[in-house]
Amino acid sequence: MQLKTTSNTPFKKQKKSKVNTMKIAPYIFIAPAVIYLLIVTIIPAIMALPISFTDWSALTPKMHCVGFNNYRRLLQDSEFIKSLITMAKFFIFVPINMVVGLLMALLLNNKIKGMVFFRILFYSPVITSTIAAAILFDWFYQPSFGLFNSILSLFGFEGIGWISDANTAVMSVLIFKVWKGCGAAMLIYLAGLQDISDQVLEAATIDGANKWQIFKKITLPLLRPAHLYLFITEVIGVFMIFQETYILQGPLKSTNTVVNYIYDKGFMSSEMGYASAMSFVLFIIVLIITIIQYKIMKIDIE
Repeated sequence: MQLKTTSNTPFKKQKKSKVNTMKIAPYIFIAPAVIYLLIVTIIPAIMALPISFTDWSALTPKMHCVGFNNYRRLLQDSEFIKSLITMAKFFIFVPINMVVGLLMALLLNNKIKGMVFFRILFYSPVITSTIAAAILFDWFYQPSFGLFNSILSLFGFEGIGWISDANTAVMSVLIFKVWKGCGAAMLIYLAGLQDISDQVLEAATIDGANKWQIFKKITLPLLRPAHLYLFITEVIGVFMIFQETYILQGPLKSTNTVVNYIYDKGFMSSEMGYASAMSFVLFIIVLIITIIQYKIMKIDIE
């Protein structure tokens, strides 16, 4: 006598289709971001290299190869050199922002009722629109009726030119950047502080270490991953400064960085070939500095 067996093929097919859907789903979710990255970042970056060897004006479809003339012109362009020097001045933002962020994190790393409100308050500038905040600070910086000079006059101090003075314009943008970015540094340091075991701190206290010794010998070394992460990301961020210096423009282009100069040449003067050459040179500079930072980070972690 033979027994009839029922086939479970439909169940297997259904299970297999669910597994395939689960495998494809992540790619569907990231597809919009990848497409946006390709169109806005990767494809223009690849196209910048061949365009940098042409005299394309962006107003006509014709391109004429000029070889390395755009790169030779960069070496003789005083405005480009000036924009590099101005950008170098903004690197002081990195240590200042890290110190301010660390101090804020130390103050807010307390289990006190209502501390969450202050954390949100100090972080809020990070998510504020850069353009809107810069326009507001431009009003604050006005020498005759601005908020900052009004406060100084209340204490009997003479007003400052702020953004309207070439000598203080970079400092004014730095103040704005620290106000805008210290909340992000605070958040990273706060996460690092909360990751430090209370048992380690208690053991140091029992051994007779005071607060400064604990901070210097234990807290700071354990925050090394946060230091390295912030240092790398903020250095790269300095190279991308544009919105702040575009709104808070100092006299005689005293706040213009390389990105501002690229924008002026590419979109205002329609010299896309020359702007592409500057973009590629900036990319090489950022790449070299990032590799150096990565090597340092790797050595420190090891």
